[in-house]
Amino acid sequence: MRKQLKYAILLSLTLSVAAEALTLDEAIKLGKERSLINESSRIARERVEGQITEAWSNALPQVDGTVAYQRSWKAPVMFFPNDSGGTMKIKTQQNNSSMAEATLTQPLYTFGRVAAGLKAAYAARSANEHLTSYTDKSLELEIMRRYWSVLLLRDILEVRKAGLAVSDSALQRVIRLRDVGLMSDYDVLRAQVQVSNQVPPLRQAESNLQLAELSLCEGLGVPLDTTLTVEGSLADFTGEMQTESAPAGMQPREDLEALRDVNSAYQQAYTIYKNMHWPTLGGQVKYSWQWSNDQWDIRPDNNASAVSGGLALMIPLWSSGRNSGKAQQIKADWRKAQLDLANAERGARLQLESARSVHTAALASVDAARTTVKQAEEARRLAHIKLGQGQLTLLEVEAAQLDETAAKVALAAAEYDLLLSAASLRLAAGLSPYTQF
Repeated sequence: MRKQLKYAILLSLTLSVAAEALTLDEAIKLGKERSLINESSRIARERVEGQITEAWSNALPQVDGTVAYQRSWKAPVMFFPNDSGGTMKIKTQQNNSSMAEATLTQPLYTFGRVAAGLKAAYAARSANEHLTSYTDKSLELEIMRRYWSVLLLRDILEVRKAGLAVSDSALQRVIRLRDVGLMSDYDVLRAQVQVSNQVPPLRQAESNLQLAELSLCEGLGVPLDTTLTVEGSLADFTGEMQTESAPAGMQPREDLEALRDVNSAYQQAYTIYKNMHWPTLGGQVKYSWQWSNDQWDIRPDNNASAVSGGLALMIPLWSSGRNSGKAQQIKADWRKAQLDLANAERGARLQLESARSVHTAALASVDAARTTVKQAEEARRLAHIKLGQGQLTLLEVEAAQLDETAAKVALAAAEYDLLLSAASLRLAAGLSPYTQF
C-alpha cells in the first residue's frame, strides 16, 4: 500500500511539473526533496545516530544473563593413605547441576573514556549537520546551473532560428532579383551557402537544449521522459541582479565547520585509546539461582538462590601493544584531519578570490556584450538604409544581420556566465548561492 501511494504521489508530481511552467524556486525545492545527491548525507546521519546511542550505552548500566548446566559422567575419586602403607580411594557423590544468573554492571569511573566517546559522537553529528547543509547549498548551485543552462540554450535556439529565417528570406530575395536580372547565379550560390551555414549551429542548439533538459530532469529526480517547461529567461535574472549582491567577505563555511568537527571527533577518539591502559571501576549486582540432584528433580532441599553486590576494578596489565597501536593509528588520523582542515582553509580563501575575479570578469563581459549587441543593431539598421540608397548589396545587409545574431548569442552566454559566477561567489563566501537578487 505504501509503495502504491508513493508511485501515485510521484505520478501526480510528474504531471504537475509537466503541466505548469517550472520556476527556479520550485526547481530547487523539488531537487532537495527528490535528488539522490543528498541521500549519502542522510545515510551518514543514521550512522551518526547509532554512534551516539553506542556512546551513551557505555555510561549506562548493562544487564547480562547466564544459563548453564553440568552433567556428571563419572564421580570424582579421592585417594587417602591406609594403615598398611597403601592408598584407599573413596568415590564422592557428584550431582548434576544447573545455574542461572543475572548481573547488572554500572560503570563508575573510566578515566574520561565514556565522556570522550560522547563528545566524539556529538562532534560527528555536528559534522554531519554542517556537511548536509553544505551539500544542500552545493545542490542549489547545481540545480541553478542546469536550470540556467536550459534558459541559455533555449535563447540560443531562438536566435539560431531567427538567423536561419533571415538567411532564408535573403536567399528568396536574391533568387527573385536574379530572375529579373539584377543579380547573378554567383550571388544566389553565396546566399545558399549562408543558409547552409546556419543549419549546423541550429541542429547543435536543438541537441544541446534537449540534453540540458534531460540533465535538469536528472538533477530534480524526476523521470527523464518528463516534459519540463522552464519559466523565464536569463534576462529576467540578470535584470534583477545588483552588483552589491556579491559578498564583501567570507562568512563561516559549512564545509570548514564540518572538518573542524571531524578534527574534534578524532581528538576525542585518541583520548579514548590513549587512556585504555588505565583501570576502570564498576559496580555489580548479581542474582543467581542454582539447583542440583541426581534425578534432576527440583525440590526445595536442593535449590539455592543468592543476591550479591560489590565493586570491580578492572586493571589492564598487558595487551601486547594492541591498545598503544590503535592509539597511534587514531593519532595519525587526527593529524591527517588537522592537515585537511589547514589545506581546506587555505583552499577556501583561494576559491573565494578566484570566484571574485571570475565574477568581476563576467560583469565586464556582460557590459561588453551588451555594447556589441547595440552596435550590431545599429549596424544592421544602417545597412538597411544603405541598401535603400544603393550603397550596399543585399548580401552585405544579410551579413550585418548575421553579425547581430552572433552578438546576441554571445550576450546570452555572457549573461549565463554572470549568473553562475555570482552564485559560485556566494557559495565560496559561505552563503547560500540562491538569493533573490
